[in-house]
Amino acid sequence: MKYDFTSSIDRSNTGAYKYDMMPEPLRGSGIVPMTIADMEFSAPPEVNEAVVKAARHGCYGYTGPQGEYLDAVKHWQKTRHGWDIEDDWYVVTNGIVQALGIAVRAFTRPGDSVILQSPVYTPFYGAIKDNGRIIVENPLIENNGRYEMDFDDLEAKCADPSVKLMLLCSPHNPVGRVWTKDELARVAEITGRNGVLVISDEIHNDLILPGNTHTVFAKTAGSRCIVCTAVSKTFNLAGLSCSNILIPDKELRERFSERAHMDGCGCVPYIARFATIAAYTECAGWLDELLQVVNGNFEYLYAFVNERLPRLSVTRAEGTYLAWIDMRGLGMDHEALSGFLVEKARIADNDGAMFGKAGEGFRRWNLAMPRSVLEDALTRLEKAINELD
Repeated sequence: MKYDFTSSIDRSNTGAYKYDMMPEPLRGSGIVPMTIADMEFSAPPEVNEAVVKAARHGCYGYTGPQGEYLDAVKHWQKTRHGWDIEDDWYVVTNGIVQALGIAVRAFTRPGDSVILQSPVYTPFYGAIKDNGRIIVENPLIENNGRYEMDFDDLEAKCADPSVKLMLLCSPHNPVGRVWTKDELARVAEITGRNGVLVISDEIHNDLILPGNTHTVFAKTAGSRCIVCTAVSKTFNLAGLSCSNILIPDKELRERFSERAHMDGCGCVPYIARFATIAAYTECAGWLDELLQVVNGNFEYLYAFVNERLPRLSVTRAEGTYLAWIDMRGLGMDHEALSGFLVEKARIADNDGAMFGKAGEGFRRWNLAMPRSVLEDALTRLEKAINELD
């Protein structure tokens, strides 16, 4: 491989959330947490070089998305996803979580209902509840370890006139589904017929594992939707706080932009401008190698669990670098399982319950790390489980 995906980076004393938020027994222990979805790998060297060059310029003023920046975004969407976007479709926000809140405030009123598909990324719940809207769950169906959409339930809930919006996670976090074109077309048909606007969070759109294809929601729904994209997950640039929200419909774009302006969104973070240009024009090869590494980590996890941890099972991921692990076979309640993992297995991960009630008994692991780190975590887990007997 051209790039280094074997070295570990010391992130202590850098303010990294996933390290600072580790449970006290593990903080400072050298254990690598598998919690927040950023990588343990360096960003692409081409991005690092662009950032250093930009920093040497020395003037970090207000920066816009024009010129090279927009050209890079358009180039990436065209070459990676076969989607032609127009110059005026974009609105820049400081993250997709921020964009979800903006959309909820822009297109609904207090007391309106918003659909999400549980179990789902925790901020989806906050974007709805914290803005005084009502959460309507369209739970995913677990079918022999694979999650599917419940279209009959979605149909019934979209028919409720209080439902104005749907937050779609595509690819899905935490269960790792890459929705097919037919599945997305059915969502588009149901929501469109009922006048429900879809906000499609596609932050993991580039992290697609072999045998799967990501479909941009707008390619099935037409212009009446909002597609949220970012370089953050793809190239490990989350700390640069920059997302590109793509809105083909002029009326929707103006309403979203007006609300974003009211909420204080304005410029592209200076460093993010240059990092995005480099990532989208120079780093496709780095991403291709990363996906090989992540897929290899998934395959190692599947084999280890199947052969040595028969009480557990792992949902086979189609995208993202997030593993969804069923630990209900250990027979522990929510609190006991969390305590066991920290105190006995010395593992910091995400409790599945944070993604909704359907996640109880599951854990989410971030596999964007060197293989040696994953091997170490699994060995500790195996030892701790064997000691239960």
